[in-house]
Amino acid sequence: MSAKALLEELRGRDVELMTDGDRLRYRPKSAVTPDLLDRLRRHKPSLLRLLEREKCKAGPAGRLGCVARWSKYPTWIELHDPLTGEWYEVRAAECLPGVVAEANRHRDQGGAA
Repeated sequence: MSAKALLEELRGRDVELMTDGDRLRYRPKSAVTPDLLDRLRRHKPSLLRLLEREKCKAGPAGRLGCVARWSKYPTWIELHDPLTGEWYEVRAAECLPGVVAEANRHRDQGGAA
């Protein structure tokens, strides 16, 4: 059985499966049998990847993707984290050249994310 099939089976049983860092959480706990728990443990890495991928696709942060743009503060670049939707500011001098090029493309296009 694949991790995707296991996830579908759990959802069919109305078991909610979610990530908490590198841990899997599920509810209701009473719906998870010892056999299901064993399969969850065996497929944990794949399930974590599947759930994180779904989270990225589902939220607005995933639709926006990874974006680099110039900050309102000179010499700083804003980076968008597609997993959390948060923006971070980093000194341009500390960024890889590709990140600076991406920020320049955004500025040249006149668009903000």
